[in-house]
Amino acid sequence: MNKRMRELLTQIEQKAEQAKSFKESGDFAKAKEMLDEADRLKDEYGVEKRLFEMDQDKVPDEPKPESQKSKADGFKVIAKMLKKQSLTDVEKALITGDNAANGENNLVPSDVRYEIRELRKQYKSAKNLVTVIPTETLSGGFNFESGAPAGLTEFDDGAEIDGTGDPSFVRKSFTIKNFGKLIPISNILKGAEKAGLMAYLNRWFVKNAVISENKEIFAVLKTLAEGKSAKSLKGLAALKTSLNKDLDPDALIGAVIITNQTGFDIMDSETDAVGRPLLKESYADPTVKVFKGIPIEVFSDGQLENVSGKAPVFYGSIDSACYFIEKDSLEFATSEHFFFGKNQTALRVIEGFDVIQADDSAYMYGLLEAAPEKTVTTKTSAS
Repeated sequence: MNKRMRELLTQIEQKAEQAKSFKESGDFAKAKEMLDEADRLKDEYGVEKRLFEMDQDKVPDEPKPESQKSKADGFKVIAKMLKKQSLTDVEKALITGDNAANGENNLVPSDVRYEIRELRKQYKSAKNLVTVIPTETLSGGFNFESGAPAGLTEFDDGAEIDGTGDPSFVRKSFTIKNFGKLIPISNILKGAEKAGLMAYLNRWFVKNAVISENKEIFAVLKTLAEGKSAKSLKGLAALKTSLNKDLDPDALIGAVIITNQTGFDIMDSETDAVGRPLLKESYADPTVKVFKGIPIEVFSDGQLENVSGKAPVFYGSIDSACYFIEKDSLEFATSEHFFFGKNQTALRVIEGFDVIQADDSAYMYGLLEAAPEKTVTTKTSAS
């Protein structure tokens, strides 16, 4: 889900809530107008979703081979390397490039990278909620405005613009770190190269890569400025107040709420005075629960661990709050010696990335616990 999809989702929920309000007040014409507007936004959401999925499915462009016969298959190339078979010049060109770290590491072919991206869709990835920036450099940085924006300065034609109140900036740097996995592959690679290799990659690399990426993203989102502490949230009433008062309204455009299984259970268990759940099903996607029109993303307690028995919650504009800078290539190497005693060949796959906190004012980090139970007191008459 991209930023525009989240914005549309929020707007749809808002229109639905407005329609309910107008209906309850007896203004059915206005309620119908809001529902019509929600339907129009749903159509736009559907188009945006299809475009996003098409974009996700694109395979990076490769140099076109001179003929169909000369086209190399990335899976066959890796399989040949695992078997220590010689490669043709076309096959060698598929795994070499300026991005290779050294003579030992080779670039994962684009068709294999595409299949790895497809496998990633099977797992819950926090990368979909933050801003992903591909890079070819190993280090760099970004400047972010600190403090509240001061707005524009009024000045007369020909006069100098007063610099008083100009924004101050803070620079946040990144350094690409390598994360890898050793994959033991049987020397008797059964089945087609693609099916066989993808089974190994799925089992050993893809799932573990998503887990590691999520861990790094959550660690950065838990990072607080000096002197600040996580917001104490006792139930949804406290979360509602924090959303209303602690965040700039701009941060609620395309906002998302991230929590773990414990946090979601606390939220999903809360009801109003007549026993109705406070969480609602999304008007655009019934499989998604929302609070105040903001979609809730749930991760396992194992990946997003509780803190002192309380559930972590991140809420606001998460894609503005966190940047995921990834090296735009995967690398691999093979060795027949590492698992020699097991009659297996080692395939090492490496990805490089860093995660930095961007606009720390765009979101909040809180620790959620169940709201205290309300006590009911009864009056007794004096005898």
